[in-house]
Amino acid sequence: MSFNKNNNPMAMGKIMGYLKQLSTEMGGSEQGHQRQQDEERLYRSRGPKYARVPTRPSLSASTTCTSLATSCGSQGTLAPNYATIPEIESTESSSEDEQDAFEKTRRHFQQLRQISLGNEFKYKMELETKEENLRNSQPYVKQLSLDSNKVKTDHTINGDLPPYGVTTQRLYLWTQILAAFAVSMGSLIVGFSSGYTSPAFETMNKTMTISTEEETWIGGLMPLAALVGGVAGGFFIEYFGRKVTIMFTAIPFFIGWMLIANAVNVYMVLAGRAFCGICVGVGTLAYPVYLGETIQPEVRGALGLLPTAFGNTGILLAFFAGTYLDWSQLAFLGAALPVPFFLLMILTPETPRWYIARGRVEDARKTLLWLRGKNANTDKEMRELTRSQAEADLTRGANTFGQLFSRKYLPAVLITLGLMLFQQLSGINAVIFYASKIFKMAGSTVDENLSSIIIGIVNFVSTFIATAIIDRLGRKMLLYISSTAMIVTLVILGAYFYLIDSGTDVSSVGWLPLASLVIYVLGFSIGFGPIPWLMLGEILPSRIRGTAASLATGFNWTCTFIVTKSFSNIILIIKMYGTVWMFAVLCIIGLLFVIFFVPETRGKSLEEIEKKLTGGSRKVRTAATNKPNSGC
Repeated sequence: MSFNKNNNPMAMGKIMGYLKQLSTEMGGSEQGHQRQQDEERLYRSRGPKYARVPTRPSLSASTTCTSLATSCGSQGTLAPNYATIPEIESTESSSEDEQDAFEKTRRHFQQLRQISLGNEFKYKMELETKEENLRNSQPYVKQLSLDSNKVKTDHTINGDLPPYGVTTQRLYLWTQILAAFAVSMGSLIVGFSSGYTSPAFETMNKTMTISTEEETWIGGLMPLAALVGGVAGGFFIEYFGRKVTIMFTAIPFFIGWMLIANAVNVYMVLAGRAFCGICVGVGTLAYPVYLGETIQPEVRGALGLLPTAFGNTGILLAFFAGTYLDWSQLAFLGAALPVPFFLLMILTPETPRWYIARGRVEDARKTLLWLRGKNANTDKEMRELTRSQAEADLTRGANTFGQLFSRKYLPAVLITLGLMLFQQLSGINAVIFYASKIFKMAGSTVDENLSSIIIGIVNFVSTFIATAIIDRLGRKMLLYISSTAMIVTLVILGAYFYLIDSGTDVSSVGWLPLASLVIYVLGFSIGFGPIPWLMLGEILPSRIRGTAASLATGFNWTCTFIVTKSFSNIILIIKMYGTVWMFAVLCIIGLLFVIFFVPETRGKSLEEIEKKLTGGSRKVRTAATNKPNSGC
């Protein structure tokens, strides 16, 4: 409908009245001024999407009611560039229709304006979220170095949101150190058990008649019993708990050492060695699992290597104490070591992951608060533990041992077995057990007994070096360094033995065997020695951790027994230089295995590692929905 000043003066007067009223509402109040300022700012920031309409009404007799209302309702503001509404010719008009159309158009514009301001608010919130995500993407350890009192940028809209708060908290280490120290005391007993026979045989032969065959069984029975303990340990840590299993190994340790200390014949010694060997197998399985589930990722590398360091300490303790004590007194010392180990383990908690697996959520939360500090925020870690356990529960009814070789879990299992395999194929146990023989065959100018002690000290010190640098360089970098050091030294040592076999005079470099073996042991002890055991507790998924760790431990002790037992026979077949070069080739293969298959786990939670190795995170809800119901 159209209007003409001459034909319908009353309608024109009403329209001008509406204009005046609208002008007063839109521009006369302070609220109107504020809205106009907001829209001016929106125009400047959003560019050509919006266009300015005339600040004064420019009306003509042919302007439609809808166009007139749109122009009047947008005085001095921003309005979308809508297409012009075509005129509808009409010969009749009603003041009620005009007023309804005008009010409808006015409400429509106000809705558009509110939507525009809402989009601007949403846009700022998106920017704010992106900045927060970017800030949170920094490595956690890097954030720990930031000043917690530093004032963050105030990202607010109209002052209605507070500034960002501190997103990190200081690490609480004392309880985690206590837990790692308690577990490492068990590893001290393991090392003492391994080093006991070397100094004990000399004095044992003076009081008991022991044949050469019986000596080999006293030395070799422990790794065989450890194989049994490693297989059984997976069942124990799953059904009785990590803490209980570790703590109660102190009892068989004590019984075994008391049998040896009070032995009147060789069979009591063998029985004592069998008891100790079973505990060694259970302990080497359970220690890395316990530490992997209790220590935070930021310090898991350093504290996770404490058992290896304490194991080497136990070997040195047996060597040095054996120079002053006979075999029985040395065994009494071994029987005293489980007592502080048992008392320290009483003070430590069970792992939160085992509690979650048993549905004891509150106990898991209390354990986390004990480990992380009573004021720590453990909500995120609890959510990750619960989600990981929920994924594991989806396959609870399946055969656990059969799952080890499923597509989901096979990569983690093969990586663990590969690390254990190349740890032993490096020849370290053969070199350590036959160090004196190697030095004698090499014709070294350094005394063979002194050389063995030097290698023992290097093995002891190098583990602490690895503890200090593992969380800085990472697991893979230390494995690279370890492999390279062993390859180079084994090639040089093999060349030395080849020159001897060919009749070349090597007296001018008589120090070379000791130097080579020192670097070899140093390289092994900072990488392939401790890291396979550390990663045993890191990369195995929670659902199969006990069974897979049992398999890996048994596999490791099997490889130990085979390499140690066959070392002398291999030397007879391919001579010493061929044996040493064979170990060098195996170390090269081990290096390639690390490069292409072993993941880096530094600074990552167990849940993140599991997600990467099992092909990403599961849609737990979807899987649970698709799972067939077994109810009524």
